[in-house]
Amino acid sequence: MGSGLSCSYHMCPHKHWFVTYEKKYGGNALMGNDAPGKFVSIGSIQIKMHDGVVRTLIEVYHVPELKKNHVYVSLIDLKGFSCLVEGEVMQIRGEKKFVLM
Repeated sequence: MGSGLSCSYHMCPHKHWFVTYEKKYGGNALMGNDAPGKFVSIGSIQIKMHDGVVRTLIEVYHVPELKKNHVYVSLIDLKGFSCLVEGEVMQIRGEKKFVLM
C-alpha cells in the first residue's frame, strides 16, 4: 500500500481532541479532491455523545488538512461491533448496548 492512506483509518483534523498523541510522520491521506494530506500522529480522541456520555475512539490519525472527521466503519466492524448509519446519525453497538450514538 505504500505510505498513502485510503479511508482505512479513523482520521481527525483537530489536535485538541486527542487525549493520547504519538507523533508519526511520513504518510499521506488522500483528500476528496485527491490532494494528499500528511498525517502527523496517531492517538485516541474523546467524543461527547448527544446524551452527555464521553466515549473514546482509538487508533485515530491526526491529519490537519482535513475539513471533517472520518470514521472508518469497516474498521469498527472488524473489531466486533455493528454499525448503522442513517442520515447524519451513526449508531455503534457492542454486546447488547450502544457504544457510540
